[in-house]
Amino acid sequence: MESNLIRKYCEIDSQGTALLKNAMAKLNLSARAYDRILKVSRTIADLENSESIAIEHLAEAIQYRSLHWENWGG
Repeated sequence: MESNLIRKYCEIDSQGTALLKNAMAKLNLSARAYDRILKVSRTIADLENSESIAIEHLAEAIQYRSLHWENWGG
């Protein structure tokens, strides 16, 4: 999914933006990771038949990302 499509289909509210920015800083993630988290959040929202990405979807996607780094020593 290209950046313009990510921005179109993976919109988040101000709370979600704050959560994601905080996670980016604490986990030292790249802009690429930001996009990946948004895409995973969109998938989680889709699986729950949600039209929008809720903060819970973002938190779950961030958790998966942090677990990935813990398991690979990154």
